[in-house]
Amino acid sequence: MTMSMTRRVGSKAKTRESTNELYLKSEQLLRFRIAFALVSLILCVGIGTFAGDEFEFRSTAAIVGGVSVYSFIGLAFIVRRLRYSSARLRAFNMIMITLDVISLTGLVHYTRGIESDLYVLYMLPILLSSYTFGKKGIYFSALLVTVSYIGLLVSENAELLPYVFNRDTERGLAAAYSDKLWRRILARAFFFASVSMLWARFCDYMSRVARQGAERLLEQLDANERLISDSDERAKRERLINSINKGVRSTLELDKIFETAVVQLAQAVQTDLVALICPAQVKIGAGGASPTASGSWSVYAPVVVEETREHNSGPVLSADIAQFILDYKGNYERDSGGAKVKTFLFHDPAEEPFFAPIAAEIKALGFKTLVIQPMMYGDESRGVFMLADKSPTRTFTESDVVLTKVVAGQVAVAVEHANLVSQLSRKNKDLVTKNLNLDSKNIELKTIQSQLIHQEKMASLGRLVAGIAHELNNPINFVHGNLPYLKQYVEELKKVISAIDELPAEQRKPVDDLKNKLKYDFLVSDLDNIIADLNEGAERIRHIIRDLKSFSRLDEAELKEASIQEGLESTMKILSQYYGRDKIPVDADYAQIPPVLCYPGQLNQVWMNLLSNAAQAMNTAAEALPPGTPTPALKIKTELSDQSDGSVLVSITDCGGGIKEEVRSKIFDPFFTTKAVGQGTGLGLSICHSIIERHGGQIWFDSVMGQGTTFYVRLPLQAITKQLAESLSEPD
Repeated sequence: MTMSMTRRVGSKAKTRESTNELYLKSEQLLRFRIAFALVSLILCVGIGTFAGDEFEFRSTAAIVGGVSVYSFIGLAFIVRRLRYSSARLRAFNMIMITLDVISLTGLVHYTRGIESDLYVLYMLPILLSSYTFGKKGIYFSALLVTVSYIGLLVSENAELLPYVFNRDTERGLAAAYSDKLWRRILARAFFFASVSMLWARFCDYMSRVARQGAERLLEQLDANERLISDSDERAKRERLINSINKGVRSTLELDKIFETAVVQLAQAVQTDLVALICPAQVKIGAGGASPTASGSWSVYAPVVVEETREHNSGPVLSADIAQFILDYKGNYERDSGGAKVKTFLFHDPAEEPFFAPIAAEIKALGFKTLVIQPMMYGDESRGVFMLADKSPTRTFTESDVVLTKVVAGQVAVAVEHANLVSQLSRKNKDLVTKNLNLDSKNIELKTIQSQLIHQEKMASLGRLVAGIAHELNNPINFVHGNLPYLKQYVEELKKVISAIDELPAEQRKPVDDLKNKLKYDFLVSDLDNIIADLNEGAERIRHIIRDLKSFSRLDEAELKEASIQEGLESTMKILSQYYGRDKIPVDADYAQIPPVLCYPGQLNQVWMNLLSNAAQAMNTAAEALPPGTPTPALKIKTELSDQSDGSVLVSITDCGGGIKEEVRSKIFDPFFTTKAVGQGTGLGLSICHSIIERHGGQIWFDSVMGQGTTFYVRLPLQAITKQLAESLSEPD
């Protein structure tokens, strides 16, 4: 019944689609007639202007105007009223074809009849009929055209018919002319009939080719729609599987795992009962089962978790039914051919011989269809899933079965995981109990473990920075080594240019003009500044490379007193592409702060990351602002902290777009970045956090969306913190 209803619905949809297509074609033909009539009217005017009285302009223009009039009327009123009737649309198109033939007959008549060359336009109605009719309509149009043209020729020359039938010997000149004319008419009629039928045949062939192409296209569209539907169904199933997997893996409590899996599977399958039955080795809500003194497991009733359509109906499966299904269908089986059966499907289970021991209870429940899916982990069963429906017509789809298999596998893995964690927890408790008398050994073990972790961390980090340091070290050494020669050569060039000043004024004039044109004094002073900046930048990069190497080898880093202000200012010089003249202005408020005992290179790395992030945030925000918006500015402030621990507080404030609420908790996580792929590593702020913590300080931030972000760094002023002292004393 469902299939027949589907066919009827599909047939109605195709009929509706065919009617809509016929309506569109009818509308297009009317527009074509209007355009053709207007062009023909223009041609009539042109021909009438040059032909004079030989061309019957009024009659021809009246016929062309009539075509445009009935086409306008059909387009404006009639077609829209017949939009949803395929038969009426076909009848309307046949009337239009008939009117076209009548109009063409009038045109041929008023353009000298048999002498007119416009008879070729009779092919046009045949072509138009092939657009909206099938084979019969096309040939009917061809017959109508042929009859109209032959009838026109006969009617125009009807007065000469008596001469054809008068066979007197002395008929005169009129009879001879009549014989010749009618032979011509017969030849023209035969020729026109042949051509019209051949043209109809050609139009019919092309129409069928077009229809076949359209049908193939529709079939391809239907196949694409089915493919899209299947893809959507698979995507929906994958999302559901991921949702169930997330719910199952999010906890180690078996009762929550079972409840989540059953509820979500019931929502997806929509059946009368979804039940999970598992053996009683693991007690729900407890950390696991415990064996008796004899070593065997305690005996519990099977664990049953149910979800029904009637949520308040109470338990459905009895303990006997649950135990029976668990005992006899909890594992995979093999059929007569040796193939493994992984899913069991029963229709009308009360009549199945397998359920004979519990047939009465199954019949009382009223289930007509059962699906039993074992939950296997390797070769061991962790229970079964059961789907049941009371409707005799309900059939579980392949998608339902696949989903049940996947959920069963996930629950089996989750149960095994929970059991392993439970066993690990028990063993851990036993281990703690046994080690209560070994405190000193435990402390020593923790110390060694801490050293091993630290060494492994430093070794891993050293391997990470080794490639970076190697690649950067050689080119920066080239730059740093050539800068003294560059400065020396520049000084020597200055001497050469200065020697020119000793020449007579007449000889020196071209050089002086060139120096004025090139602003020589400014170039010389700026060149000295550039060389100084290059020296400072190269030295800073060398320090950064050394800091990268010393990051995992703290005993090689140099601990000394350094000025926070100098570190900030030198870092901004390195970031001259962001800060400086015609770039982001800096509002600095430096307090009188004594030097801080620290690792200057590492702190400079912190300032480098914070200042570059601030500049990038402000540039990104500025690109989205309209022209004329004030230039963003950076604020830096240093001050002695109000706390009594003797520390300095550094704040760096930008006016960028701010940090989103959902990512604020991950800002200092390693490898987390909000930048595009390939533009950020996610290590900058994580390294900053590690450096500040090793200095015994703190780093945090405050951000407002659309207004900007402020990063705060608090560092101790006094002696080395305990953490630094311990790090200095650790072996390499």
